[in-house]
This record gives sequence, structure tokens and C-alpha cells, in this order.
Amino acid sequence: PIYRPHAQEDVPSEPVFRSEKAKALAKQAIELRYKLLPYNYNLMFENNQTGAPLMRPLFFEEAANSQLYNYSKTYLWGDNILVAPILEAGQKTTSVYFPKTSNWFDFYSDELYKGGHSINYEIKENSIPTFVRGGSFIPMAKPMQSTKTYNGSVLELHYYFDKEVGNSDYQMYNDNGSTVNAFENGNYEILEFKSESNQRYLEFEFNAEIGKHFSSETKQIELVIHNISKTPKQIKVDSKQQEITHNTETKTVRIPVTWSTKNSKTIRLKLNQ
Repeated sequence: PIYRPHAQEDVPSEPVFRSEKAKALAKQAIELRYKLLPYNYNLMFENNQTGAPLMRPLFFEEAANSQLYNYSKTYLWGDNILVAPILEAGQKTTSVYFPKTSNWFDFYSDELYKGGHSINYEIKENSIPTFVRGGSFIPMAKPMQSTKTYNGSVLELHYYFDKEVGNSDYQMYNDNGSTVNAFENGNYEILEFKSESNQRYLEFEFNAEIGKHFSSETKQIELVIHNISKTPKQIKVDSKQQEITHNTETKTVRIPVTWSTKNSKTIRLKLNQ
């Protein structure tokens, strides 16, 4: 999330001076960093309010597991993202332990891994092993060239459906990005996303807390639901039936949602078992 490269001997820090292959890989990483800006901005708000670190050791999840007190092969990035950094040149595989508190999805392939187990993970050239907690929300921004053009009212909201998670919720902080002491001065909004599921239905509810000096804009949110194997029987947004866009190859459902934060918003899927 913090891009601060340093030159070393004859190796320049700027990607433009690297090989075409290295530049292409750097471009992918930089684009992902921008996409994750809403998630990371919210982590900074959590840090400001509670002191919780952005990077968290696994004993934050399993405090009673003394074997994790000195475990550093993976770490949590916030509550919902698990990262296994690659620290050796030429490394082909790495051991990843998944906390038993959740199941975990591969960020790049959506493959599901059970919590409480370790695996020998095959490393891909263009990515760091990264996993997402089952039942969690990950907000992402649309592509941008600079944070100056970031729009917190136009988002992709990714939800990782896990049948073992009946309820979940996530709060996302947003302000104008430039006002000093925005939260203290009521110049902010907190978007709340909740999910509830059973064998027949998956339902989402959106609500918002608006600071007294914040002018909230209508949100354009593309809700992306992962791990939906079968096409839902029905999708309704505020009781109005919607066209179903289901990619059977990636097992994702995409639902465009226009949301005025003055009111709550409900999205309901009738699942196909």
C-alpha cells in the first residue's frame, strides 16, 4: 500500500528503467494498490481511532495458540486479507497457515481453503500469495491515474460468499481526502454493509452514517459476489427484480446498485441449490 522504492547500487528505483517484463509486473502491482485504496483508507481510520495496526500478526486471530507468537510467514492486512510475503529469490513454494477462525479464498483464483490448516502453496510470478476471509467485504476503487481523481462514491464491493458464515458486516470510512480532522468535525460518512444468508437466500443491507457537515453523494456500487456456483433463481434490489449477470467460469455474480445514502438499500438473492 505504501510505494516507497529505494535504489540499490546500479539498480534504479523507478520501474521505467527496468526491463519490459519488470515494468509490466510493476504496472499490475501499482494498479492493484490504487484499487485497494478504499480498503486501506479505512484501515488508516481504524488505526487513528483504535490504534490497531494495519499489519497484524496471526495471534491477533488465535490468541491461545502459542505457536503463532513468533510466526511470521504470513500476516493479516486489516481483518480480512491474509498475505504470505515471498522473501527469497527463486522461491517456488511457500507454507501458508490459515487461521482457524475462518475459511480463506485465494485473492487471484477464488480457490477456497479451510481454516486451521497449512498448505504448501505454489508461487505465481506476477503476484504475492494473498487470501481473503470467507464472508468478508472488500471495497475497491475504479482505475485511476492519481489519488486526485479518486471517487469514493463509485466503487466495486466484493463479497466472498461462504456457506459457513451466516452473518457478517463491514464498515467503510470515507471523507473528501483533504480536510484536516474531518471525522472530529463531522465531515465524513461511514458506509455499513451487512450480509445474512441461509440455504435459500443471501441478503445484503446497506446503511450509512453521515457526518453533520458532510455532503454525501449518491453511490454507484457494483456488488461482486464470489463463490456462487449456480445461477441464482432471482435477484431483487429493494423488491424490484433485476437481470441476473452470472459468470459460471469465475463463479461470480455482478449487481449494479444505485444508492442514495439517505435511505437503506436491500439486495436479495434467491439461491439455486
